[in-house]
Amino acid sequence: MALSFLLKEGRLRLMPRMRRASPRQARQAARIVPVIGCIPGSEVWFFRFAIAFLAHLGQGGQIVDRLRGRVVGGAAGRPFNFDHLTGGPLLWAPNLIASDHLFIGHTVCPGFNKIAAGFPGWQDTQFCAPGFDYFHDGLDYTQVPVDMAPHTTVPVSVKGLDGAAWAEPSQRAVLVYPDPLDQAACYFNYCRKHFAPAYNMLDGRPLADWNFRDYLFLHALPSYAKVFLSYQVMSTQVPGSVSIVPHWRLLERPAETLASMLCHLTGRPGDWPMIEDAVDLARREHLAAVELELGRPLDGTRRRRASRNRDVRDEIFREELDADLGREALELLASLGVDLRYFAAPSGTATTSRLSVA
Repeated sequence: MALSFLLKEGRLRLMPRMRRASPRQARQAARIVPVIGCIPGSEVWFFRFAIAFLAHLGQGGQIVDRLRGRVVGGAAGRPFNFDHLTGGPLLWAPNLIASDHLFIGHTVCPGFNKIAAGFPGWQDTQFCAPGFDYFHDGLDYTQVPVDMAPHTTVPVSVKGLDGAAWAEPSQRAVLVYPDPLDQAACYFNYCRKHFAPAYNMLDGRPLADWNFRDYLFLHALPSYAKVFLSYQVMSTQVPGSVSIVPHWRLLERPAETLASMLCHLTGRPGDWPMIEDAVDLARREHLAAVELELGRPLDGTRRRRASRNRDVRDEIFREELDADLGREALELLASLGVDLRYFAAPSGTATTSRLSVA
């Protein structure tokens, strides 16, 4: 179509207005976005499903447990639509979060960029693969995807988000951190098999040619520490804004831990009578049954990976690692500024970590 015709008809002038008015784009930018942060190689989909289920049930909806054949929630409630849960990274949960939008994924703690220059080693460290820091990866933040919302995208001001972490009490964050060796082993395995060179190549070499020990100490642990340190520092710089939660606690007490996380993010005690049901519905076996019914994976992959982090970790450990690895890993993390008190497992816990402070 000729440019002169478009100008004459006024279509070029109208196009931006049509885009802004689209129901697929939220009319207002998200200025406060509470964060559930994880580190690549650790599970984020549990949070996405459990919180989406909790929000849906809290609005009077229902979800059928495919394995037990029971209806959770109101029998006449609206069924859960799995097509509306595609990976976000934002989740629309207005009945849980006052700011409506919740981030679930991988990112450096909002606000840390303001003081990052005071940590030269932090700035010099490069992440070993894309995806560690969603809000500073140079993506299109004018259209951040949202799950479960009446709109599909929302503008987010990263600068505003970083500023809100210092000025707005409601801009809160939780970091759920895995065992660093588990995380490294799982992500090493994932990246070696990835189709994209940004993941399966490292320092100009195929990741398949790397031994795990070199990958761990040269790249995996520094990347882990870079994310961890941002939350650790912000938790002291803005007291009460950041909660740092070990993944083993989620495994041992999932509903209680999730409830505690939501209490922190909302800044108030919560009453979620269906949180046990939501967590139960997010169990792996049930989600696999839903995938079988739908004929597709729920997490966007070609197939659901059967191996858990621990299985991958043990496979790599048997082949390549020695008994001193945990001690050496702790020493490196400490040298990078990580507070090792976070890796002291309380007595009586059933953790299986190889990385713990005695």
